[in-house]
Amino acid sequence: MSEGLENAPISGRPNTGASPAGELAAASRGATLPVADGRVDVYSRSFLALVATQFFVSLNDNMFRWLIVPIGKELLPSSETALALGLACFTLPFLVFAAPAGFCADRFSKRQVMVVCKAAEIVVISLGIAAILLGSVSGMFVMLFILGAQAMMFSTSKLGAIPELVRSDRISAANGLINMVSMAAIIIGNVAGNCLYTLTKPAGHSHWWCYASALLGVAICGFVTSLFIGRLPVANPTRPIPWNPAGQTLCDLGSLMSKRPLFLAALGSTYFWTLGALSQINIDQFATKHLFMEQNYVGPLLGILTVGIGGGALLAGMISRGKVELGLVPFGGLGIALTAVLLSVVPSGGSENASFSGYGVSCFLLFAMGASAGLYDIPLQAFLQDRSPSESRGSIMAAYNFLCFAGMLAASGVYWLFTGPLGLSSPMVFLVCGIATVPVTIAITHRLSFQTARFFTWFLTRCVYRVRIEGLERVPEGGALIVANHVSWVDGILLGLACPRHPRMIAYADYFANPWLSWYGRLGRIIPIGATRKSMVEAIRAGREALKQGELVCIFAEGGITRTGEMQAFQPGFLSILKETGAPVVPVHLGGLWGSIFSFEGGKFFWKWPKRWPYPVSIRFGQVIREPSDVDQVRRAVEALQYE
Repeated sequence: MSEGLENAPISGRPNTGASPAGELAAASRGATLPVADGRVDVYSRSFLALVATQFFVSLNDNMFRWLIVPIGKELLPSSETALALGLACFTLPFLVFAAPAGFCADRFSKRQVMVVCKAAEIVVISLGIAAILLGSVSGMFVMLFILGAQAMMFSTSKLGAIPELVRSDRISAANGLINMVSMAAIIIGNVAGNCLYTLTKPAGHSHWWCYASALLGVAICGFVTSLFIGRLPVANPTRPIPWNPAGQTLCDLGSLMSKRPLFLAALGSTYFWTLGALSQINIDQFATKHLFMEQNYVGPLLGILTVGIGGGALLAGMISRGKVELGLVPFGGLGIALTAVLLSVVPSGGSENASFSGYGVSCFLLFAMGASAGLYDIPLQAFLQDRSPSESRGSIMAAYNFLCFAGMLAASGVYWLFTGPLGLSSPMVFLVCGIATVPVTIAITHRLSFQTARFFTWFLTRCVYRVRIEGLERVPEGGALIVANHVSWVDGILLGLACPRHPRMIAYADYFANPWLSWYGRLGRIIPIGATRKSMVEAIRAGREALKQGELVCIFAEGGITRTGEMQAFQPGFLSILKETGAPVVPVHLGGLWGSIFSFEGGKFFWKWPKRWPYPVSIRFGQVIREPSDVDQVRRAVEALQYE
């Protein structure tokens, strides 16, 4: 994910002083990038209005779909035809209207597009109700197709609007929240649609006012909430009309493919949607033919999978902690692979007790699979939104939607191949999905080796330490030298995890002589420094160059770990790194680490019991010091932080 685009920044963000390659490297390491004026938190009225509107969109789409599909099964000679039409009419617009959706999202204000879509939905739903009352099957499915087109236009603008409405450090949380709400709406819509069909049988003619008031009421609510979405600027007011939609779709796909990190993220997310569609199709046969359950037990399994995805999405947003946490993706992929394989060995329901026992195990595994899928997909979505160029974000999101829904349609063909010509049972389909996910996860882990190692390290440290971070907002954009006191062996790890952007640590080369630590050091782009003058000069030159590239550089100015618990004198070498860079110093104080097993308290490292678990630690970032006059000025600033 972190390779490619070496000659241009991924997005049209303000210049941070970093080179394009440096900005890309920073982005791939969880950098928090400049925040545009006017963007706010996920609990703002504007973003919550978007969340509410998305809820009503997903609710009405699924409610209408699962109302007319059973009606179609009544009126058409084949129930399979009604199911196929329901899938095709709602999915095909996401492929056919990809280019117009991208154009509208770039050419007009995304808020304006979403408001118009919601107004159009009221008209479409009204015509759909009329088609039901007239008994026109073709009219019903034409309205479903148009509703899908409206959903495509809305979805593209919604995805592009998220990074414009919320701060960069809240994009993962925003995606987690909006995806959880969407999944809840899908479940409610599925249940409500089928309930409305049951209440208004036959063919929606009895008590028709029930579904009419429900559908129109939801559409009107969605329109009202869309009015509260904050005003958004036009991204590209000069973009020409795409008179050739197919050609424009290919152009949008080409634009996405030219941005290698974005394209890889889109492919990873497409795999998620393809696998999800395949699993949903397979669950029906798994429940009825493997577990020998009645048809009414299929819905809860689908619902549990969807709830799991929503829960995983919300959890991913919470774990991301203000970053686009790509390190979650491999762990999500591992969870998907493991749960899919375990589903393949769930015992068949030969008796009533065995059926319900297998059903219970399947519920648990499907929830775990959904949660893993949420952890897998949310960081990829957030990365796509955060790193897309602002002037063409609509086109990028349209191309991404096209890939996802093309994958979902392909899932139908893959399922036919598995169960038809290949004759695979439903457990075997899950097994193939799990095995196929293994190489995908390995490839992602290889691409995201730093992010994976960083997240795993973060998880381990949070099991041992309870870290309180203060003053993080004081870290400036662009290059800065972080100067901290040195108390224990884990100072560099804790400070690196606390920083909003991954810093280049200056550390003794001897520490990384071990092959495993050497690999970790290369992965974290450690700047090694030795005892020789040549090594020191090279380290100073590397640190200075990193500052010029707009990166954070971290040094422990005492030159060694304290043996007394008191801060030692600072060495002047860090002042040499600052020369000719214009970079400021950020003083940092690490508190509470004296007495931990990694400190020298008691005259020894390591060989002592922790006094508390988890061990409380504080990391305080101080006010920026520009052009420090001497070493003591920085030392006094670090020392003063412990008393704040």
